[in-house]
Amino acid sequence: MKEAELFDKIYGAWTGKVAGGTFGMPVEGKRRDVILTMHPPLSGWSKHHRQGINDDEQYELISILALEALSDDDFANRLKAGTIFEPNYLGSFWLKHLLPQYVFTAEKCAYDNAKAGVPWEHAGDYVYEHEGKIFGNEYADWIGAQMKGELYGMLLPAWGWYEKAKDDLELLKPCLDISLQDALIAHREVGIVGELFVSALVSVAITHNPFVYKEEVNFPKSEVHTWDLGGAHTDKFDGFKQQIDQTGICSETIISDIKRIRAVLLEYTSLIESITTEDVELYFSFIDPVLDAYINNPDSRDMGTLWAATNKKDWQKTLDGRWWLFEQSVATDAISRFKDFPSIFERRIKSFGKSKGVHTLYNNAAIVVGLLYGDGDFIQTVRISTECGADTDCNAGNAGSIIGAYLGQKLIPSYVKRFIRGEIIPGLKEWDNKSVCNLAERTLAQTKRFEKFSN
Repeated sequence: MKEAELFDKIYGAWTGKVAGGTFGMPVEGKRRDVILTMHPPLSGWSKHHRQGINDDEQYELISILALEALSDDDFANRLKAGTIFEPNYLGSFWLKHLLPQYVFTAEKCAYDNAKAGVPWEHAGDYVYEHEGKIFGNEYADWIGAQMKGELYGMLLPAWGWYEKAKDDLELLKPCLDISLQDALIAHREVGIVGELFVSALVSVAITHNPFVYKEEVNFPKSEVHTWDLGGAHTDKFDGFKQQIDQTGICSETIISDIKRIRAVLLEYTSLIESITTEDVELYFSFIDPVLDAYINNPDSRDMGTLWAATNKKDWQKTLDGRWWLFEQSVATDAISRFKDFPSIFERRIKSFGKSKGVHTLYNNAAIVVGLLYGDGDFIQTVRISTECGADTDCNAGNAGSIIGAYLGQKLIPSYVKRFIRGEIIPGLKEWDNKSVCNLAERTLAQTKRFEKFSN
């Protein structure tokens, strides 16, 4: 891929991140049924929307600052040693640049723990004893790592993914390794998987060529209603497959990419100690039903079945049902995990009341629902991710960045770009340039450094 094309992809990923987060921000934390009844509805930019500081974006900006602060020699040495984002190094940039009013849940716990003297490598631990005191991070499996994973896919694209020139794990491992370093600063277990998943999808999407693209598309079943003198008639037609040539991306390719990434993450667990196969399988237990539903009937009108069961005995198969079952398991886990740490146990239990809105799970499903049912359309992708509810700005920001990486800046509609004015509103002490183009240029510069010193 030529440098200009790579820049267009990075630019698209950042535009998608900012636009998606802006779209989802007004309804953050609301339930799907509430969002669907809003007036005006969230079918496009409306009076509900305005640009502002989004805490989701600031951590990736900090990582860029940390990279820019490294000389080429330091960069090369750290890359070789696997310590580009060694906890104390990246953590020092968190302490220097973050404004406390824009730090929440797992990041806030890690930030406060570090300020209290906990080593950064333990700031994200569920429980850590330090100088006779008990510290912890009851949000270590929540959404924070997932919401900030895109940058690492931009920095280390999975070149050759669609040519299958190498093993999938070999292609994605550089991206996963650096993403893991970032995730570990505040997260554990399934929270880490969230960042690895998002960074891997962006890494793959960057390498997709939207201008030379063919795909066999599954068309849904259809009913045609007519009326004549004999009364009403309904003709039913089966679904069918047809290869199409188009510019952009469609759900079939995204589904294939997600399944391959799932296999890579399962294999990756054998190389590291930070996550297990159980963590990956738990993560995908909320994504697999979305893939199955879409494959069985790729019709956006049928999307409601993901939340509403066709009969009472199937309610546990819905996203809401799965979440209820998961929440019960978390309560059981807390009793055994924190039995010797009553203060952390109490904090963990108190967190349950709002966990659905900001946990990695359920929200990961919202990202995939938007990507599949949006089917390559940028605004539909972020709208549908938002309409799923829960942590809507994170979900739409992730989905927007992923679809933006697949499409590139040139294929994102002006309708999206005009509203955000090509600007990101940073909430950092030392980032005063609002230009998304400038952000993409700075990201590209670091991408080129990774390419230079990886060889």
